[in-house]
Amino acid sequence: MNTRWHRLQRLVAMMGGFLILAGIILLGAVVLALFGFLDVGLLLTKKHVLPLVAGLMVVGLLDTLSAIIIARWAD
Repeated sequence: MNTRWHRLQRLVAMMGGFLILAGIILLGAVVLALFGFLDVGLLLTKKHVLPLVAGLMVVGLLDTLSAIIIARWAD
């Protein structure tokens, strides 16, 4: 197999693992918020909004990038 494709497979696997981890953390936060164990208003304070938004943007961009790679790889 070509080394370029081998590296791409590793990259896709690493991004997939990160996205699964981030998804589990986000789903856990939603479940905790639904049962009242996590105060969502605490995350929306001026101190925490920028890291929260930056983290969500990174997860969204990596998700989009992995979808593009997998879509091109499937052809």
